[in-house]
Amino acid sequence: MEYIPRLVDAQLARALATHPVVLVTGARGVGKTTTAQQVARSAAFFDDTATLTVFQDNPEAALGQFQEPLLVDEWQLAPEVVRAIKRTVDRDRRPGRFILTGSPDPQSRSEFQALTGRAAVVRLNPMTVRERKLRVAPPSEASTVADLLSGTPPAGRPDHTPDIFEYLDLAAVGGFPEAAAGDSEAHAQAWCRDYLRVLLRRDLPLFGSRRSVSHFSRYLTASAHHATRSPEDGSLRNAAQVNPVTHREYRHILLDLDLTVELPAFASDAIRYLAKSPKLLFSDSGLLIAALNVPLPRLKLNGELYGRVIETFALSQILAELEALDMKDALSHLRTHKGTHEIDAVIETDDGGVVAVEVKSANRHRPADIKHLEWLAQQLGDRFKLGLVLTTGRYVSNVRSEVSDRIWAAPISVLWQRQPTDKAPSPE
Repeated sequence: MEYIPRLVDAQLARALATHPVVLVTGARGVGKTTTAQQVARSAAFFDDTATLTVFQDNPEAALGQFQEPLLVDEWQLAPEVVRAIKRTVDRDRRPGRFILTGSPDPQSRSEFQALTGRAAVVRLNPMTVRERKLRVAPPSEASTVADLLSGTPPAGRPDHTPDIFEYLDLAAVGGFPEAAAGDSEAHAQAWCRDYLRVLLRRDLPLFGSRRSVSHFSRYLTASAHHATRSPEDGSLRNAAQVNPVTHREYRHILLDLDLTVELPAFASDAIRYLAKSPKLLFSDSGLLIAALNVPLPRLKLNGELYGRVIETFALSQILAELEALDMKDALSHLRTHKGTHEIDAVIETDDGGVVAVEVKSANRHRPADIKHLEWLAQQLGDRFKLGLVLTTGRYVSNVRSEVSDRIWAAPISVLWQRQPTDKAPSPE
């Protein structure tokens, strides 16, 4: 099967050039092994019993039988190999010696701490539309997200702009390679539902033998219905019918399984009364739809639910692009106390600037959609580089605002389609 270039390919190459060990993390089935194989010279697969036995019997000697960079796949099945790698690396700190892939459980994760200071961590997110549809990854072509970080607005309308239902179809496919292989929403959603069932039955017991799959499944569905909100909101706990202790445990299990991510709250000394709670996002929009347990045709007629899906879908494109730029910690969300002002995503650039993004499921922006961006522009002054309202509409426009001339509206598809430079943006 032809390899689909990934956004993190260049990041992985950089990590191997500077560190003896690279750990590639991400959800099961996201493509970690396939991606790592592109740069490894040899591989040891621990899901093969014979190979696993060799490394369990004498891990340090086994490491010496392979060419480097050596890919150690499913390393958590023999966590003692981490200590052997540490000893090997301490004798020879050459970069690019070992690549570790797998899905560590709570017990093996502590073993990896032995490689602190010796290993780089590269996270592989589900495929973006830019990867899956256009087969484009850095450094062959810069992304729109990279342009936004410099304060450059979208240049013009993309050649094709989906409508809301086409966006939901893209979201339903998601970014797991096997789910996307059939390129149909029905295939992808069937795969996602099976993925969740198998994951809960196989991996949930690793977090405690007394975990109830049915109770946790109920919590997963409740979390899906509360996506894009704060996990510290009591309404999630009430919907899942769990006590605060169980809520806290289940919340962290979702994170450990890479089913969810939490965007931290934006912090600034220049702004008073900022909330500190994170925002809950599913790591993949296809998994989110499957976890909602609402058939796609019904979801398309539920504006409240599909708004959460569209926001998750758009932010996952941005998050993957930032990860590839080594800027995963640059993304946050903003909310003031009592929700007076809320902004879906805030990106802090290396030079101290701020790019703010709102995601709307409507096919045009409304005056209310820019008021929070205007407020932030007033609060930050010159730090405010750009405000962007992403919609399911067709046009790119510089919004006429009395507060700032740096607020734009654009289709969500600008995140993966390079805009023709000969098409001038439309004025508001």
